[in-house]
Amino acid sequence: MGQLLYYPQAQALLPRIKPNWFDGVLHKHIVEQMIEKYFNNDPIDYMSLSKGLTREQIAWMVRIGNDVYHAFNVPSYLPKLEQKFLKKQFIEEIEKLDFATDLPHLIAQTQNVIDNTQFTTIHDPESIHKVSAKALDNITEAIARGVSITGKPTGWKSLDRILGGWNAGDLIVMAARPGMGKTALALSLIYEFGKLGGKGLIISLEMSSEQLAKRYFSLLTDIVNWKIRNATLREHEITQLCESVTKSDVEFFVDEEPNASIQQIKSKAKIHKAKHGLDLLVIDYIQLMKGSKQNREQEIAEISRGLKLLAKELQITVIVLAQLSRKPEDRADKRPMLSDIRESGAIEQDADVVMFPFRPAKYEAMQPEIEDAELIIAKNRHGECSIIPTTYIGNRTLYKENIEPKISSPFEF
Repeated sequence: MGQLLYYPQAQALLPRIKPNWFDGVLHKHIVEQMIEKYFNNDPIDYMSLSKGLTREQIAWMVRIGNDVYHAFNVPSYLPKLEQKFLKKQFIEEIEKLDFATDLPHLIAQTQNVIDNTQFTTIHDPESIHKVSAKALDNITEAIARGVSITGKPTGWKSLDRILGGWNAGDLIVMAARPGMGKTALALSLIYEFGKLGGKGLIISLEMSSEQLAKRYFSLLTDIVNWKIRNATLREHEITQLCESVTKSDVEFFVDEEPNASIQQIKSKAKIHKAKHGLDLLVIDYIQLMKGSKQNREQEIAEISRGLKLLAKELQITVIVLAQLSRKPEDRADKRPMLSDIRESGAIEQDADVVMFPFRPAKYEAMQPEIEDAELIIAKNRHGECSIIPTTYIGNRTLYKENIEPKISSPFEF
């Protein structure tokens, strides 16, 4: 604190400092006054800080400012100061935990304490030269590997071309009306990713693991889904299914977790990555998740921001499914828009990519078993927004990328 009073250049660091890092009421008061004056562009000196202090307090403040005997080193000391405060706060919050509750809730509470214990002073701005060098290294490494993308290959050439693969730190929102095949598309994508050796995890808040497994069987075979679902398979189909499951070397994990909170999702993802590795996390779906806020709008904002931070922290891609409102049903063109996402403000803001699986035949009287469908990329921080033609196979609840797809502009609706 003495350096904040003695060195004028130290006062430029005041926006990164919090008064509660300091012990003692007087310490906190003086730092609070310095921060307030800094943001109001008022002079910061002994005279301006003396208002409301006793003679003894003023003398103490002047003394600690004059007692500075070492060189300016506030930037290196701030992380230590914050760490000391956060450690004390962390211990206090851990002691408040209800250890009598069941294990899942205890883990969720502990994860919440961990998430709230985040450093703010250790990340300094980087030179554009340093940032550019890192980006150039990633590009040259991709070229050396013989790939044209910097993320991990998705298994769909069109998505690789538009998004650059599954990029670490990205939050992707996949939204649609009920019956459009959100889960089918998510399962198709994680399966294609697994075929390339990618490590994936689906956390389902809606469908059970067994239901997902039955859909997965249709990915492995050409057996229609209703036969698998109703257990009406013939002997040769049972044999085909058993052989396909046994011989498949594609692996990803499934976790059914109804009524999961954002804290539980974070905990599961971190534990899973430590045990099995994780590149792609799929969550089905965001409106079923719970947060800690009372207001639903604030709760959704907390959840979407938490998922984005989780993607960045674990350096993975997070795909979260979302429901659309009924607005598309009232339009002549049923294609969805960003504003159609339920409670869309925070979700749309936090997402790096927003995609809509869309089946025009869904609104026709007769729906073919195999139909032309679209994957609409409505938001893309990495580049253009496009429409990818796809094929939806209804009796297998399966999305497939069209061979040599013609990628359209969204302005060609």
